[in-house]
Amino acid sequence: MQGVKKIDDYTFTITIKGLYPQFNYWLAMPFFAPIPWEAERFYAEPDMDDRNLGLGWYPVGTGPFMLSENNPNSQMVLDKNPHFHGEPFPASSTKEDKDSGFLHHPKQSLPLINKAIYTLEKEAIPRWSKFLQGYYDLSGVSADSFDQAIHITPDGEAMLTPEMKEKGLRLTQMTDPSIFYMGFNMLDKVVGGKSDRARKLRQAIAIAVNYDENIAIFFNGRGLPAQGPIPPGIFGYLEGKVGVNPYVYQWQDNKRVRRSIKDAKRLMKQAGYPNGRDPKTGHALILNYDVPATGGPDDKAQLNWMRKQFARIGISLNIRATQYNRFQEKMRSGNAQIFTWGWNADYPDPENFLFLLYGPNGKVKHGGENAANFNNPEYDRLFDLMKNRPNDDERQQIINKMVNIARHDSPWVFGINTQSLSLSQQWVAPFKPNTISQSTLKYMAIDVPLRNQLRTKWNSPLIWPIALFVVALGLLLLPFLFAYFRRLKQQAPRSML
Repeated sequence: MQGVKKIDDYTFTITIKGLYPQFNYWLAMPFFAPIPWEAERFYAEPDMDDRNLGLGWYPVGTGPFMLSENNPNSQMVLDKNPHFHGEPFPASSTKEDKDSGFLHHPKQSLPLINKAIYTLEKEAIPRWSKFLQGYYDLSGVSADSFDQAIHITPDGEAMLTPEMKEKGLRLTQMTDPSIFYMGFNMLDKVVGGKSDRARKLRQAIAIAVNYDENIAIFFNGRGLPAQGPIPPGIFGYLEGKVGVNPYVYQWQDNKRVRRSIKDAKRLMKQAGYPNGRDPKTGHALILNYDVPATGGPDDKAQLNWMRKQFARIGISLNIRATQYNRFQEKMRSGNAQIFTWGWNADYPDPENFLFLLYGPNGKVKHGGENAANFNNPEYDRLFDLMKNRPNDDERQQIINKMVNIARHDSPWVFGINTQSLSLSQQWVAPFKPNTISQSTLKYMAIDVPLRNQLRTKWNSPLIWPIALFVVALGLLLLPFLFAYFRRLKQQAPRSML
């Protein structure tokens, strides 16, 4: 293979053309994991796919675990790999990590557990009940159990309820390296283009669509209103006043405050749509909204909510919900006006988000991931300067300029940076969450004696309800017993002949 040179059985070098620092992240991705050439040749035999024989079902690797049972409809089991090359648990880290209890098995050989069992629970309520009984070590927080597990403070902070604290549960909260946004097709004659009219229309919609409210209603407060294309945790994201999108928010009393609907209506008037009226027809401006239909229970409620957001500035929203394949085809052909989509980080670098608005990545013209087909020469020039730079002050300054261009031109309504909540039992050792890498299982440790002790305590049989039932039943039967014995003692009446 050109560009690859073997040094020994465990080492090789890769030579890439040009400068591309993000290649280091590629090396950590699953498709770079080495496998024996014999396995690749075996699975490449004819008709292997027809027999469901492939790496997807029977993986071959050198990691800390091996897939010993693979039944996604019931249970999947990972066993400790006896041939794992060995890796010690970290012995040093930051003071914050030490205070959080992450360094609990320093220098001990990884992995720390012998087996991991993943069981499919088709319904949320039984899964949650089994977790509270101690039969599962970890759990997410579904909508059905959210109020029982989580209390949201007036400041918007998620905390465990007293009941969960009493059980010794631990809450882990992470902001996902992702963004869900509403995009405008910049090739469209109404919402697209570079004119002030179209730009102010997009900015008015950005104010009217209140994602703060959306997060509170549909995400139980688990999210942040996005201020730009870069989510928290990725280099380039700015906190506080300097990180606020000034076209949608204002900074007042040391906090972010959403602009009023009056500002949105003022922009609509400047765009030539006073009170949302189309000057050509005299009727409400009609815009088309394309969205993939998931079939979930909240679909109708969310679409109705979105229609009401546009109605606040007089726009009539025509919702065109389709299957995801059809939605993708509309995006590729540019047959969409307004749409909702999202992006999860492939690797923790701002390039992986800013390239979503890079002109040469346009969806229609180039088949790229720039679904809005945004094209700004200055943004593209800055992107070329930024993409291969290290994370230094100069790169931050370039990113700031790019984000300001994106905010001003508004090809997106910067929607939501979602947050994930997870619960762990008290017998699970603290582990440092990682929103990018999923290889954290090898650092997990379980206090098995404590787990067994608490399981027995939480699930010990209750005898007193049975005893109480027996006593109550006896009390109910006593009058009948007294009547029966009284009848036995009565003398038979005598008759006179």
